[in-house]
Amino acid sequence: ESYDFSGKTIVPFCTHGGSGLSSTDQQITLTCPNAKLLQGFEMRGATAQKNPAEAEEKVSAWLGKINF
Repeated sequence: ESYDFSGKTIVPFCTHGGSGLSSTDQQITLTCPNAKLLQGFEMRGATAQKNPAEAEEKVSAWLGKINF
């Protein structure tokens, strides 16, 4: 709330135990209305920890989807 994200690009991503991104994108839109918000990415922590090949594949696919 104390920083100005006007003109900035925000790319949310996280690992989680079951909640996904929850309402993170809506909260970013509310608190940073003049920022560009790209499609976020979420992955279960267990996948990231136990299957790095799958995790890398999913992250790569997401980055390609958002042209990053």
